[in-house]
This record gives sequence, structure tokens and C-alpha cells, in this order.
Amino acid sequence: MVEASAQVIVKSETYAWVEAERRTSCHGCTLSQGCGTGSIAKYLMIKPIMVKASNPVGAEAGDRVIVGLPEKAFLQGSFLLYMVPLLAMLLGAGLGGTLAPHFGGNEGLEVLLGLGGLAGGLLGVRYMRMGPDLEPKILRTVGRQR
Repeated sequence: MVEASAQVIVKSETYAWVEAERRTSCHGCTLSQGCGTGSIAKYLMIKPIMVKASNPVGAEAGDRVIVGLPEKAFLQGSFLLYMVPLLAMLLGAGLGGTLAPHFGGNEGLEVLLGLGGLAGGLLGVRYMRMGPDLEPKILRTVGRQR
């Protein structure tokens, strides 16, 4: 189980919206002060993450909680996030390469269909839903934020 600390923002019957800070591995690296990746991460990861998590412990708004995500969901999500858009882009570009000779041999069709596949893959991943056993869950409360 992958765990993270968060704060409950809104509570409903069985779910709660929690807010967690974005973290990178850069804070643990000895080169974080002079690293270009670490500098970019500071500016791109300012906005906190809002996640809908099941709330079996009955956490209330304002509570600090530990949210867990099964490793299986983490690995499946990571795989889908990268592979679906990549494969859709390659399929689109391949289709464009196959159709290009029929449209004057222009490479622009390959590029256009490749980008269309990428966009379609990203949209597909955006609206995919995981099963209830693979969703984030509030594991326990650790205090109340004032």
C-alpha cells in the first residue's frame, strides 16, 4: 500500500475529497540545489493534489489523514498513463503512414494522425475508471488541522 498524508477538505456519506501536497524525490537528493530538474519541479508542482477517496473511518472536514492506494492500482495507473497515449500515437502515425500514399505521399498526414492518436489516448486515460478495490482509501486520521 502506497501511503500519503493529506487533509480532508469536503466530506460526503462514504467519500471525502482530500488535499495532499505534491512531492518529488528531489527533496531527498544531495544535488537538489543545483539541479535543473529540481528547479523546474519547484515551479511546476506548486498546486496541491485533490483526490476523492473512500472514507471508511468517518474522517471529518479539516482532519489530517493517511490515504492509501494499493500498489496494484499505482502500477496499473502508471502503466496506463504512459502506454495508452503512446500506443494510440503510434497507431495513429502508422495509420497515417499507410494512408499517406493515397493522399499524395504527404508526411503531414502521419504527423496529424499521430497527434490525434496521442490526444485521443490522453482523453481516454483521463476518463478511465478503476474498480472500487483499486481506489484511494482513507486509512486513519492523524489529527485535526487548525
